[in-house]
Amino acid sequence: MAPVIYFYLTTFIIGFLLCIPIGPVNLEVFNYALKKLYPQAIAIAIGAGIGDAAWALTAFFGISPFRDSHYNLEGIFLIITAIVTGVLGFFSLKDARIIERKEEQIVSRIRKRKRWAFLKGLAMVMINPLGIISWMISLKFLEGFGIAIPIQFNFVALFALTVVLGAVCYFLMIIFITKKMKDVFNPERTAKITRILGYILLFFSAYFIFKAVESFALRSI
Repeated sequence: MAPVIYFYLTTFIIGFLLCIPIGPVNLEVFNYALKKLYPQAIAIAIGAGIGDAAWALTAFFGISPFRDSHYNLEGIFLIITAIVTGVLGFFSLKDARIIERKEEQIVSRIRKRKRWAFLKGLAMVMINPLGIISWMISLKFLEGFGIAIPIQFNFVALFALTVVLGAVCYFLMIIFITKKMKDVFNPERTAKITRILGYILLFFSAYFIFKAVESFALRSI
């Protein structure tokens, strides 16, 4: 029972932390909160939380079958993940300004419509390819420590709800402290944060390559 409790507590924290890098959702929540349009800001936060939960569930069902598989699918998955994270890492380091400009263009187009705030938040998260990679990395680390849940509807539904709550809590924090800490959400910092993310992704890429080699080595014994 303890691993299950740890799983939910940890995934709540992960859902919270994954929203910290400044991106289009943060900027839009900040924009609405600054204009005192709190219902719209909260709607965007909920939509973003559900989008994050969708990525988390996709990653969960992509990893979970490996626990019961008699084939070495884990090694193949680790190699694919290493390649994807490595490419994203190199891309981030090569030109972080590209991502910053894309985020600004996304936010600029979205601001033309004042309605459908919920769908805005959902769409802005779902177009981010790092969403599923982040959750794959996170869930794989938890699995390495034996922290997991059964593949049953009630456990998985609670997992999705936990992720939504973690993300929404972060965005509610943004709304709460907007007027006091405006400079924290400066979009110009996106490039710097993206470069840091690039180094982190390269580290994880190397880690997954090591784990893949280890997995194939153990299978051949």
